[in-house]
Amino acid sequence: MPSFNYKIKVPASSSQVYEVLKNITSFSDFMNSVKKIDILKQEKNIVHTEWNVDFDGVPINWTEEVVFNDKTYNVKFKSLSGDYLRSGQWNVYQDSDKKTWVSLEMTYEWNVPNFEHFFGNIYNKKAEKATKGMLYALKKRISK
Repeated sequence: MPSFNYKIKVPASSSQVYEVLKNITSFSDFMNSVKKIDILKQEKNIVHTEWNVDFDGVPINWTEEVVFNDKTYNVKFKSLSGDYLRSGQWNVYQDSDKKTWVSLEMTYEWNVPNFEHFFGNIYNKKAEKATKGMLYALKKRISK
């Protein structure tokens, strides 16, 4: 299973960045490939979501459990079902110079029969680019 670990410095406080991450349904407002995220169920710090994404012209859908930790500014996620099975976490933290960073760690696999065999290399590169794009879109949103 491919995995990624990227980080980016953002011009905002950790709490401001975390609040944007917690507003998960707004991702479609600033992440081009995300078409819609619906909340299916919410209990305290755990949210079940349904994602609808346009992945280079291919509609990809999955459901996901998201766990928010307000004390550590950590967001863990894990797919429950769908075309794209992923797990990982967002972390928001400050370095010793009080600069805010966001990291995104993710492992994923395609859950579409024969997809990996025929298109795996092409779409794995696109998934890597899309993952980086999520961080840059977040930074751009916060920089407004």
